[in-house]
Amino acid sequence: MIGASHPDAARSRMRAVVERIDQELARLPAQLAADDKDRPKGLLASWADLVEQLALGPEPEVRECPVCKHVGMRAATVCGYCWTKLEPLD
Repeated sequence: MIGASHPDAARSRMRAVVERIDQELARLPAQLAADDKDRPKGLLASWADLVEQLALGPEPEVRECPVCKHVGMRAATVCGYCWTKLEPLD
């Protein structure tokens, strides 16, 4: 979808950051991320708690209007920008 913007770009960027941090945390030695007496809640548990509180949910399914090229919800039957009738997708 070249030239189109995602309906919620800020949340999409946040999901990408969360994914990158998850990948970096997976590379840490287990003892750095685990619970211990000095840190009752380990790094991984704290990160999981933060991600849960962010409540980002999955990336919404979107599609591009074949006429005006604006991005809308995948399930839409009419483009929210140019009002073109959209064919249902499988």
